[in-house]
Amino acid sequence: MSSSFIKSLALAVFVIVLGACHNARPIETGGTESITSIEDVDMQDIMKASSGMLESMLSLGVLSQAQHKPAQVIIGQVVNDTSSRFDVGEMTYRMREQLVNSGQAVVVTTWGANAEDPTAQAEMRRKAILAGKTEIEGVQPDFSLSGKITQMMRQSGNTRQGTFTFRLTLTNLNTGLEAWTKTVDMTKQGNKNSVGF
Repeated sequence: MSSSFIKSLALAVFVIVLGACHNARPIETGGTESITSIEDVDMQDIMKASSGMLESMLSLGVLSQAQHKPAQVIIGQVVNDTSSRFDVGEMTYRMREQLVNSGQAVVVTTWGANAEDPTAQAEMRRKAILAGKTEIEGVQPDFSLSGKITQMMRQSGNTRQGTFTFRLTLTNLNTGLEAWTKTVDMTKQGNKNSVGF
């Protein structure tokens, strides 16, 4: 074989290999080009579940029953009881964004077992003590939001199916009663993870 043939062959192989490689590029988060995994919670699952639940809560008008206008809501514990490792905060933060931006509620971040801003919480406690009060002034939440995410896996032959159930409950803290609840199921099926729906 001539050296020019070998060079041409090497160049052709390089072009084919280069064409098979995909460079990283931005895509729409949670869009149709996102990776869909059967056994894990994906970003598109989180986005759909959080949006569907908040639409239900806001459309039913349960927050208008609150003593405060807008309603004061604390985010309680949302348990991830699945084998998928993901930050539940990805869901609750998206819900909080819709909740606060709706004008129907504000989220209390300085009160409760899951207070997320210890600096602000300490400052509010300091001010309450200086004012001779035992409770943080102005914080009388109307509702607590809590929930659980569960998983059910099934297989038939080479086909695997995963169902992730997102459950949320809004509890009226004045009555101790459930004011709203919603369940959203996300089911995915296939024999391997794939790109797109």
